Amino acid sequence: MLDLLLPRRCALCHRAGTALCAACTARLPPAPELAPPPGFDDCAALLAYDGDARRLVAALKFDNHRDAVGVLGAAMARLVRSPVDAVTWAPTSRGRRRARGYDQSELLARAVAAELGRPCIALLERIGSWNQTGHDRATRLEGPRFSATAAPARVLLVDDVRTTGATLCAAADALVEAGARAVVGVTLAATVRDRAATCGGSGRRASGPPGPSPSTATRGG
Repeated sequence: MLDLLLPRRCALCHRAGTALCAACTARLPPAPELAPPPGFDDCAALLAYDGDARRLVAALKFDNHRDAVGVLGAAMARLVRSPVDAVTWAPTSRGRRRARGYDQSELLARAVAAELGRPCIALLERIGSWNQTGHDRATRLEGPRFSATAAPARVLLVDDVRTTGATLCAAADALVEAGARAVVGVTLAATVRDRAATCGGSGRRASGPPGPSPSTATRGG
């Protein structure tokens, strides 16, 4: 616990004294302009999932650099432009949570909620053990499945990385079925190759029109 309160080394350069030093922060690539996935009122991303940002996500997920969550969550919260009643997250599989000892998306969601002054509630449960890591793009588009408890009217959904959008769409579908009238999203990072919003999962959201090109997009990914 002391290490979380008093971070020792930068997650990227390992310089002592801070969870994420100013020099490394300055090198992080900003997220591309992406349309929100179909059915989302808005969906923003903080970083492009490339270079140092990819290394940062890996440090958070696999190297126990939870000490960086506070600063990252605060930055993600500043991207949220719509009022929300509560914050939730797209949970990782139970196996991965047991192996790591935490769910990185939950940690980010709680940091974002604290910054926004909104409650953070565990609304979603992942069905099965499906996860995106290690799968090709076609398989990723199939997406995981979620169930949800009774959801408030306006929900902010937090995830670590937006790749195809399938996880976000599947989670949002479950939230809408549980009563949410509006779902907005924010992720730590988004892949640079996905210039159009795509969805897998149930397909209910996947039928929407493709997103605008990078030159005309007005909302983050």
